[in-house]
Amino acid sequence: MTKQELKEILAEQFSCDENELTSKTTLAELGADHEDLIELAWQLGEAIGVEVDEDRLQEVETLDELWRLARELEEEAE
Repeated sequence: MTKQELKEILAEQFSCDENELTSKTTLAELGADHEDLIELAWQLGEAIGVEVDEDRLQEVETLDELWRLARELEEEAE
């Protein structure tokens, strides 16, 4: 998964412009609630080929942290 692909997932899920998403954009700014995290966990899992526990997403605040988590999960899956 690339950072651009992550931005595309977030833009689609939160109906925003991916060009406005920065490394410092927070999930709270996007209006993410519990149901959004469940959906995001599923979409990330599909994109990186590993199950993502939404509890891990609750520890994430920014897009940059989400990117690091996705990379970490990808590495664990290899």
